[in-house]
Amino acid sequence: MARFKKFTKPAVCNELRHNARQISNNSNRDIDPSRTHLNYNLAPHRDMSDYEYFKQRKSELYCMNRDDVKVLIGWIVTAPEDLKPSEESDFFKQTYQFLENRYGAENVIQAYVHYDEGKKIQTYDRWGNPEETTIGRPHLHFCFIPATTDENPKHSQSEKICANNVLKPDLHSFHPDLQQYLNNNGIHASVVTGITKQNGRNYTVEELKHQTDLQQQQQVYKQQIEQRYEYEEDGGRW
Repeated sequence: MARFKKFTKPAVCNELRHNARQISNNSNRDIDPSRTHLNYNLAPHRDMSDYEYFKQRKSELYCMNRDDVKVLIGWIVTAPEDLKPSEESDFFKQTYQFLENRYGAENVIQAYVHYDEGKKIQTYDRWGNPEETTIGRPHLHFCFIPATTDENPKHSQSEKICANNVLKPDLHSFHPDLQQYLNNNGIHASVVTGITKQNGRNYTVEELKHQTDLQQQQQVYKQQIEQRYEYEEDGGRW
């Protein structure tokens, strides 16, 4: 599933540094530093930092001089539950290509795939001893500037920043379009889920994180119950 978040200019630098894991003593307790080396960036290589490129590209576009203007959008696309681990790399590459085609390569700021993030929950081993389990799925953070055609003759630029204009068509079509693109490119995984259809729109980051956490916790608890049942059926022997 996918969800998006919009950012104003003051929030951009911190978001980009967070995705690149450039913040020391990160307050996000869901990040496992021992797995950060597995992360990678699919965005084009440029001879400048992500934030420097953001400022350069933004300077080429008309942007209203207001603090509340959303100048960056971040799509977060999570690997589907039915995606085979051996196909994860191709899934993220094809998803990135879909997003680049949709929003323009020149507007792509960052595209990190994260393998080091998951929610830690209290669980119990087969003997009933407490332990900590991390649940989570690899996901892509695709950050881009929402640029669209500017038809105002008073502006010297031919394009402007307008998150609402760019996102409006995506509110209902994003998941089906991504699903079709993946199908056409040989990726067999379900980004259109029952939750997506039932909701009738894309979830916000907070909504989908909560829903995903509940689903994953239910799966962990189900596995624990099955293990405990097998243990008791076997007379407490493994």
